[in-house]
Amino acid sequence: MCSESNCPGNLMRTNVGDKKLREKGKLLIIGSCMHERFPESVSEFSEKNGGYAVLHVCLEEMHVNQVGFKIASMVRYAQLSSVTVLTVDGSPHCVQLHYVIEDIRKHFTSEINTHHYVVEKGTVSEISPEAVKRSRHLSKIQKMIDRE
Repeated sequence: MCSESNCPGNLMRTNVGDKKLREKGKLLIIGSCMHERFPESVSEFSEKNGGYAVLHVCLEEMHVNQVGFKIASMVRYAQLSSVTVLTVDGSPHCVQLHYVIEDIRKHFTSEINTHHYVVEKGTVSEISPEAVKRSRHLSKIQKMIDRE
């Protein structure tokens, strides 16, 4: 469990111009279950590269469009330079966080740096934006599988 000082804030309850967001300039978004299931990974990532503002959200509870609008607004209002996503691998809900970050970068703010990480059986893996993009197209994945 996290203490009050290191517990991630709720993305949907955080003001888009929050002082911590503006001061850090970098946002780490985690799936809500991450700080309970993998607290070491969250702690490690939150301190990387000078530290991140850390917020959590669960796309089992919130619609991806609401979350996407909130994140896009944060990127602009707080003038974020980087957004990193850390989620459980294999979750059909969490994967949407990766999709929405790439959509924001592609359509609204190409200058932002995006980074993607997933945790599978306690192991953290970095995922490229290209992998996120391809995972949205099942026909392309099927062709890759058919070639194996």
